Amino acid sequence: MRPEDLPAVMEIDALSLPTPWSEGVWRQELKSPFGLYLVLEEEGRVRGQIGARRAADELHVTTLAVHPRIRRRGYGRALLQAAISEESGIRRVMLEVRPSNAAARAFYASLGFRSTGRRPRYYGDEDALLMTLDLPGAAASPPAGA
Repeated sequence: MRPEDLPAVMEIDALSLPTPWSEGVWRQELKSPFGLYLVLEEEGRVRGQIGARRAADELHVTTLAVHPRIRRRGYGRALLQAAISEESGIRRVMLEVRPSNAAARAFYASLGFRSTGRRPRYYGDEDALLMTLDLPGAAASPPAGA
């Protein structure tokens, strides 16, 4: 992800998330040496994005969104796989999701994520479910069929 991708990324976030990140937060995140931010482009247009941070052998997904008009085509899966592949030696992927977001919870469960905890009032107005995907060995790839 590059700074020039931000208008499209922020548009997708505004269409996808109840509390999208501000431009300032995005710019700060892009400057961080600890973050990994990728976009998915289709026909030269940004169609989705993922952000993650690595800590030891864990990858914490901080944001993932695909434009609503093109969801359910495997783009979210592709973004997640790309982030995992980018960071070698990852054994676990973690993320937070709103309990009220049934579609996201089902998507992550279809990839092998399981609920492993709860973060009270994480979103301010709602708790977060912590979901975890344990990867086989040190391989940087999701389970078969994901």
